[in-house]
Amino acid sequence: MEPLVSIIMPAYNAEKYIGEAIRSVLAQKYSNWELLIVNDGSTDGTGKVIASFTDPRIRLFNKANGGIGSARNVALDHMQGEFMCGLDADDVLPTASLSSRVPLLVADPTLDIVDGTVLFKDADLESIIRTFKPRLRGDPFPELLALNENCFMGFSWLVRWPKDQTIRFTTDVTHGEDLCFYLGYAPGKKYAFVDDDVLHYRRTGHTVMSNLDGLARSYGYIHAWITHQGIATSAELYRFREHSRMVMVRSYLQIFRFRRAYQTWADRGPFGDPYPLL
Repeated sequence: MEPLVSIIMPAYNAEKYIGEAIRSVLAQKYSNWELLIVNDGSTDGTGKVIASFTDPRIRLFNKANGGIGSARNVALDHMQGEFMCGLDADDVLPTASLSSRVPLLVADPTLDIVDGTVLFKDADLESIIRTFKPRLRGDPFPELLALNENCFMGFSWLVRWPKDQTIRFTTDVTHGEDLCFYLGYAPGKKYAFVDDDVLHYRRTGHTVMSNLDGLARSYGYIHAWITHQGIATSAELYRFREHSRMVMVRSYLQIFRFRRAYQTWADRGPFGDPYPLL
């Protein structure tokens, strides 16, 4: 019997795209999966679209709106698979996303994570805006802390999920909840990748650049969380602190917020207070 793969999908007002996302799961060459959809208090026709699919492998959970982290946690609490991956309601899985990766986890019990190529596309999924190709084999934790793009470009990993796994998504940040989740999962784990496309990420016009201050606060939260968990050395914490600070400097410069960029570079907040990121 092939291992069961649990695919977790949060959905909030996703009526326009969720049908295509679900169909991409139904089209997988690998058939032993369950799709756990969490309708996070949608007020549009999301629930009606979901109800139009009758495949018994699709499981629906309805909840009051609480954000993407809380929705993903509901799915994690109910999943039954040996392996887990995520799919947002506006993205799609290429047909070989699962079939290209599951055999690696089956063949190597010491392997925990299999990633692959991620294509960032326009809203119609017609034009490729950017391509992410992993470049790491081994321990992903130091690379995550350094914010290197060798093994992380969103919620694209297929991971081994023991029955006693307790890591969950934080609900305290507006950005970077997937990075925080992976930082909690990654210590002691082994990462590999395939050359196949494993995720097509849809750019719908809503980007992190629209709320950079929220991103800065999220980096600050993640730094504090890593420190509290005791999962990084002082040198690793310093690298995360400095790399995240420079990410914010460059991001503020891109949208011409020069004063905020200088304040971030100088470790100072907008009102003379210590910058919350640090």
